[in-house]
Amino acid sequence: MNAETVKKQLKGLGRVQEAPSGRARRMSVRVGAAGVLAAALLAFPAEGSAQNSFPGEGFFWAQLAAPLGEFNDNVGLGGGVGLGGLLYLGDERIAALRAEGSFIIYGSETIRRPLSPTIPFVDVDVETTNSIFSLGVGPQIFLSTGPIRPYVYGTVGLSYFVTQTSVKGDHEDEPIASTTNFDDLNLLLAGGGGLSVRIHEGDASIHLDLSASYNHNGLAEYITEGGLRELRGGGWAADPVASNANLVTYRVGITIAPPR
Repeated sequence: MNAETVKKQLKGLGRVQEAPSGRARRMSVRVGAAGVLAAALLAFPAEGSAQNSFPGEGFFWAQLAAPLGEFNDNVGLGGGVGLGGLLYLGDERIAALRAEGSFIIYGSETIRRPLSPTIPFVDVDVETTNSIFSLGVGPQIFLSTGPIRPYVYGTVGLSYFVTQTSVKGDHEDEPIASTTNFDDLNLLLAGGGGLSVRIHEGDASIHLDLSASYNHNGLAEYITEGGLRELRGGGWAADPVASNANLVTYRVGITIAPPR
């Protein structure tokens, strides 16, 4: 059975429904996130500036997310990735403007279900993922120069809590169908520090980056394990939890910078 046939069967089931928050809520989320991203991109000069090299750094990392307080009572450890960049605010490379975005999965569940009551021998995987997308912009200060550079930073931006369910067949790389079950947009205040250690010097300077960040999401609504339930008459309902959703992330990454 190909993907197109499966999609037609799913449409007939009527199981994939719109999130309770509706299209208007998702539109406001996207507009707000786009605004923060645009501000971050405008902070960096376009390619082809008068300087021979980009006056900043680019970085990416893997991270472990540890929930705090009430959030820790409801969810477990999460993990994810992130990327961003710095724009130096002087030739000394002490102060910089930081822009970053990250993705964290704090819960997921996969169940095996028949595709349709009328198709008894075809099963699919129904996967539900609880995620947090975040964007932030703010200052960063290096406390010293040289091959080992400790630093501190702070950012302000947006955090987007979202739960999505998708359906996949055994031999499908992309979901056959998916829906957003619940989402919530929050103001994000973050601060942290780290250590940048040079591991290569050449046409580009490469640094190992170790850091930690406190993310203050404040009061948020989000889905936990078991927060989606099937209804007897068909369809589903979401039961979100409302609490403070602050967390600490521990990051290991690589920074690429122009040589001094």
